[in-house]
Amino acid sequence: MNDDRGYIQFLAEARSGDRVAMGRLATLVWDRLYSFAFRTTLDHNAAEDVVQDTLLAMICRLGTLRDTRRFWPWIYRIAWSKIQNGRRDRRLRSCIEAELLSTQTAASNGFASDDTPLDAQIREETLQQVAAAVDRLRHPHRDILELRCYDDLDYAEIAARTRTTPARARTHFHRAKKSLKSRLACCT
Repeated sequence: MNDDRGYIQFLAEARSGDRVAMGRLATLVWDRLYSFAFRTTLDHNAAEDVVQDTLLAMICRLGTLRDTRRFWPWIYRIAWSKIQNGRRDRRLRSCIEAELLSTQTAASNGFASDDTPLDAQIREETLQQVAAAVDRLRHPHRDILELRCYDDLDYAEIAARTRTTPARARTHFHRAKKSLKSRLACCT
């Protein structure tokens, strides 16, 4: 396969610092990765963003690639991570927009549609107490709660990100919940 020999040669030259080879390697990656990104995101702009972010990560981390035969799986893994990050960001953005919309509606009415003014005030104070309690948690506990509750990751994904086992990730999450519960009990 001629393409494989070409990319291996470009890869070796790019790793040694050749800018022309890095440009050719980037062109090969762009050509091969764009269709994958588009099929996954179904959005041309998002696909271009994913490929650009992947190329930037490739350029920055090319020296960390240990096995040159694993180049394409490495590139696709980076791209998949960028796609997942984009999805999470869009989901978070839509949640924030929905919350802002409901807050604006509540502000225009004086309170939310199902809430009395007292209920709205209680909900607001509760959210503030929870946010303050989370802020007072130790950094590892905040991280595990964010990964599990906000990013909606399962224990295997959390374990991969925190470089631990799924059982240990579950234990850390349980301890983080327990710590948050005790912090909230102190507030009341």
